Amino acid sequence: MTVLARLDRYWFAPARLRDLAYLRITLVLTLLLGVMWPGALGTQLQSTRLPAEWFAPLPALKVLMLPFGWGARPSALVVTIAWIVCDVSGIAALVGAFTRASLATFAATCTFLVLHQYAFGTLHHPEAPAAIMLWVLILTPCGAELSVDALRARVAESRVRGRFVARGVDAESRDARWPMRLAQWLLVCVYASAGLSKLVVAGMSWMNGYTMTYYFLLDGVNNQLPVTLAIAHIHWIGALCAAVAMAFELTFVLCVLFPRLSPGYLATGTALHSGIWLLMRPPFFQFIALYAAFAEPVRNELRRWTGVRKNERVWTLVYDGFCPLCIRTMTQLDELDGARRLRYVDLERETDRARALLPGVSIEDMRQAMAVVTPTGVGLRGFFAFREISRRLPVLWPLVPLMYAPGSAWVGTRVYAWVAANRARRLCDGDACAVHGVHGSGKGGAAAAAVIDFGGSAS
Repeated sequence: MTVLARLDRYWFAPARLRDLAYLRITLVLTLLLGVMWPGALGTQLQSTRLPAEWFAPLPALKVLMLPFGWGARPSALVVTIAWIVCDVSGIAALVGAFTRASLATFAATCTFLVLHQYAFGTLHHPEAPAAIMLWVLILTPCGAELSVDALRARVAESRVRGRFVARGVDAESRDARWPMRLAQWLLVCVYASAGLSKLVVAGMSWMNGYTMTYYFLLDGVNNQLPVTLAIAHIHWIGALCAAVAMAFELTFVLCVLFPRLSPGYLATGTALHSGIWLLMRPPFFQFIALYAAFAEPVRNELRRWTGVRKNERVWTLVYDGFCPLCIRTMTQLDELDGARRLRYVDLERETDRARALLPGVSIEDMRQAMAVVTPTGVGLRGFFAFREISRRLPVLWPLVPLMYAPGSAWVGTRVYAWVAANRARRLCDGDACAVHGVHGSGKGGAAAAAVIDFGGSAS
């Protein structure tokens, strides 16, 4: 294989679009929390009141402020508007609504706010690689998975097709590999720069522990951290922390060159950055967010270590294939099922399989409520089926406490029964078919209840 072919394979071999979506979500969420954190806007507004001679903008901030004049200083109003736009666009980018536009807006406003913080003599590096990757993600299909855009497209596709078709494999793209590689090498550059700076400035003496003791004392006093002050008086802990940090930064490149090392390195990095925040308060969570770029090697190694194979335990949903609402629901669940633990059986087209999965349940009863069969063969129907599925999809975990709250079963079964009684059924394939109320029977009878069209609106 030629060098060019190897490079092409390294940077552009097809990769999972879902992994790229993980990077978008973790990166946007981390930066968005930083922007929306209590007191963040107040700090920005305080900077607008500092003396003019303290304002020393970086060239990038001058470019963003160009509509107001080269080198113009942002006013409190401009900062407030940028903060509001950043919040709104960040939430849209997080959920993947109009992903490319919202991500571009969030990248511009977030970068503006970071640069405004940098314009008064204090420079920090945690935000820089994260901001760079935000701009990179605009050029990628990071909204093709785990996004409102992707969900909307799949629902529209199912509507045109007139039936639900599950995805067999995870979608891949050549454009999903290179941004992950770029994020990995960006982390290598950042860590190597930090480690080499320590060597250049202090040499190996940086690891003697006294520098770490000084920072423990400084940050412990400034942030009133009793545990940090206590640790500062134990010299060997400072020396150990310095040695671990130096070794981690200088050898992080091995994590990229040898992907099998990535779980260990990322666990060490997560512990290192978390410990820095707990003991000294500098936030390096942006680096941890960038670790999402290692989703593929970490997943492969964890499977190799644990011996767990993909989709060994599956939950099978039996649904009414002539019900537009059911088709839309299955499409949404399939889109949210990142681990591919769900299987689907169309009651109308796979009747024998449905009977085998749910013996003793009549076909008409199956039409009345969605059913799920667990890996142990237990069948659950209606509200209880949806509650079981919500436990299996991380996106739905926020609903789990509500579904297990006192009285939830009583309310949930009645709400589900009402929805089931008022849904519609499409009695054949294709857009030209008539749509009948569920009580109109599968034989083409007239609708007895409110009719719902394929898009879900009442008519």
